Amino acid sequence: MLNIDKISELSALNVLCVEDDDETREELHLILQSWFDTVYMAVNGEQGLALYLQHSPNIVISDIQMPKMNGLSMSADIKQHNPQQEIILLSAYNDVEYLFRALEMGIRHYITKPISIDRLLGKLVEINNQIHLEAEAKRNHKILEQYKVLVDEKAIVAKINLQGHIDYANQQFCHLSGYSEKELLGQHYSLTFTDSTQVPLLKALKTTVLQKKKWQGILKASNKAGENYIVDITVIAITDEDDNIEEFVALLIDMTEVYEKFERLSLNLQQDLKSKRHYFQEYERAIELGTSLCVLNTEGDIISVNQNFSATLNCQKEELIGRSFCDMIQNDRNFKQRVLSQVHSEGLSTNIIHIAAKSDYERTLSTVIIGIKDEQGHLHSLMSLNQDISDSIKLSDEIIETQKELIYVMGDIVENRSSETGQHIKRVAEISQLLAEKYGLSKDHAQMIKIASPMHDIGKVGISDHILHKPGKLTESEYKTIKQHADLGYNMLNKMNRPLINMAATIAREHHEYYNGQGYPLGLVGEQISIEARIVSIVDVFDALSSKRSYKDAWKDDKIIAHLKKNSGVQFDPTLVALFLDNIEQILAIRNQLHDNQPT
Repeated sequence: MLNIDKISELSALNVLCVEDDDETREELHLILQSWFDTVYMAVNGEQGLALYLQHSPNIVISDIQMPKMNGLSMSADIKQHNPQQEIILLSAYNDVEYLFRALEMGIRHYITKPISIDRLLGKLVEINNQIHLEAEAKRNHKILEQYKVLVDEKAIVAKINLQGHIDYANQQFCHLSGYSEKELLGQHYSLTFTDSTQVPLLKALKTTVLQKKKWQGILKASNKAGENYIVDITVIAITDEDDNIEEFVALLIDMTEVYEKFERLSLNLQQDLKSKRHYFQEYERAIELGTSLCVLNTEGDIISVNQNFSATLNCQKEELIGRSFCDMIQNDRNFKQRVLSQVHSEGLSTNIIHIAAKSDYERTLSTVIIGIKDEQGHLHSLMSLNQDISDSIKLSDEIIETQKELIYVMGDIVENRSSETGQHIKRVAEISQLLAEKYGLSKDHAQMIKIASPMHDIGKVGISDHILHKPGKLTESEYKTIKQHADLGYNMLNKMNRPLINMAATIAREHHEYYNGQGYPLGLVGEQISIEARIVSIVDVFDALSSKRSYKDAWKDDKIIAHLKKNSGVQFDPTLVALFLDNIEQILAIRNQLHDNQPT
């Protein structure tokens, strides 16, 4: 059920609706006026584009097939003007070519006709939420840029490329080293580290950062005039979205004066405890400001948190002290045992956790838990360093939902083109998920197969109706043509780099491959055929044989089972055939529950 407050937020936006059908346009106008304060209406793409350029609406709703300028042409011109423009296309089931063209333009919102008011409203609320998220992201990016300027002005910073050469040095670094920016750029980072005693430390630094770990330590360097200076340096690797290292960033603190003081004091065997305490407090303050930190005892109870961590969970510090960290985790019942085992064996444990200190406020954290040991080397406590990735996860989930919606739309198209019923693809989906789980695949993997399987015959939209619906036996030429649907389906889907769509493309191409290599289109053998396609293949054949078609009657169950046994190791994976027959009662129950509605 949609939130009333979310619906009321739509009034702050303005919308452009383009529809050539008078009745549909009037109906949409009345509906949209009840949600939006400002609604612009157009009867074709040419008029719609003119209104868009004049008013710059937040959302565009458009039919595809219209006179003068169709919806896709108008959308292309709008996207050239504003690539981020949110557009909803109103699509008929046979608009598959247009849908793929829309996807290439970055349009991800579709509603099939006849229009469902609830679905339209849901899309509008979703887009409104996305607009707010993007605005928030833009604000955060601006704040981050301001922080960057502040750090660049006040801190000592250098960037090093993968070849070890300096790509960037700020004015503070130039001042400390005595070199100009021009003299530094392109030089190896070891330029200022001429003291041979620093070689082991530099080797340790290089080894650590190449493992994508932070390195922190004290190094002695020399400026252009040959004078020594001491820096507290922290170096981290900057990675891209695929976790490949792009560059290294070094943050330095000039410790020369402090080091010289300590060196003079050490000559007199004196320790300035007050100074040490000061720097400890400064480091502690830096951690408090820059890190989301939680300290646990070995039972998993919270003994200390900083302000950032308590704010992340929308709590006061006092509400968290003494509570079980493990009990607040929503997605891992064995968290305590698993983390303790990893900390004992590896020293740390990295996790993605869903955590909630309050029932109505859950966050997703990327956390690194490090074991803190006492002087005897025994585990004393656990320190959890956390990063809130809830917004990133939410955006990722929205992308996955878009893929699911696309697959459902394409599945509807296949239903309308082929002689198979909608119940057929539902049965194939449900039974494929069951068989995948029985095979030992994870629940997430099995769920993906269920979602992707309705697309296995998407290539049939490229086969002519007289062949698809022919009641009699196909000629050799017609059979050769219909076999092309496997490659057609693959070619339709493999252009989009999305996990669900990629899996659907593989299934579409390989579900007619035979385990013995005699199938088509590639002649793959055994486990060269993807497990997803092997699963859908046996389920598709079973359901097809179970169902009445224009060219055949439904087979009896005994005859189907005999056929599966006969083709075990020939057409089908023998392991899957055995699992299929072992679970035949559950499979028959699914088939009977989702049976075709025959006319009375």
